[in-house]
Amino acid sequence: MAGERRKTAEKTHVFKFLAEKKAAGLVRHIGFSFHDTADILEQILSEHPEVDFVQLQLNYLDWENEIIQSHKCYETAKRHGKPVIVMEPVKGGTLAKIPTEAEKLLKDAAPDMSAASWAIRFAASHDNVMLVLSGMSNMEQLCDNLSYMEDFKPFTEAEFTLVQKAAEIINKSVTIPCTGCSYCTHNCPVNIAIPKYFSLYNANMQELETKAWTAQTMLYGHFAEQFGKASACVGCGQCEKMCPQHLPVRKWLKQVAERFEGNIS
Repeated sequence: MAGERRKTAEKTHVFKFLAEKKAAGLVRHIGFSFHDTADILEQILSEHPEVDFVQLQLNYLDWENEIIQSHKCYETAKRHGKPVIVMEPVKGGTLAKIPTEAEKLLKDAAPDMSAASWAIRFAASHDNVMLVLSGMSNMEQLCDNLSYMEDFKPFTEAEFTLVQKAAEIINKSVTIPCTGCSYCTHNCPVNIAIPKYFSLYNANMQELETKAWTAQTMLYGHFAEQFGKASACVGCGQCEKMCPQHLPVRKWLKQVAERFEGNIS
């Protein structure tokens, strides 16, 4: 819940509606998903003490991020006595495939643990977290999750320190911190494949500058045949209103266009 969505919820009396359903025994617990700053969460929870839980984006990469404010939002929910359901613990897969330097840091500490396990255990190690939502794509990922959650061991202080070091390394390597949720594309008037382009841009920025051709350039050309090019952006700002990461999408689309479009027809 953020910005216009909060206004809509208040205007349509959503909180009152949910409270009535709970009182009638039709709903056991009421809560909401939140993408905004801690001060806004403070306002909502102060105005609506009837809420039972809050769903927050919480992972070690966003923990001290001043835009996402995972830590601040968590502490706000905790102060109000509202348990937290965690979304994006692996940040859309970003924390499952981390830079080599960061991966080595974690592997040296625990050779048998996957990168994703560090991310999910970080989220689950906070005492006010009631549930961690983990997206999985195959049986291997499911088995990996079960392997360390069946006999769950909370983080030690040393492990909290270690993942913050990993976060510092990762933040240096990711140019555009897009999670690929695709909320930004829903109302794009020219159908720009924003997450796809940002992913290609991030990968391409890690290529050697001396390379004359990259797979990312080819893929960009392929996607541009199906969707609007980055340069087709009309600057309406609808994408930025929907972005949970609060990214300056229009600025980055200009960078994407500069990076790729000189090499495609």
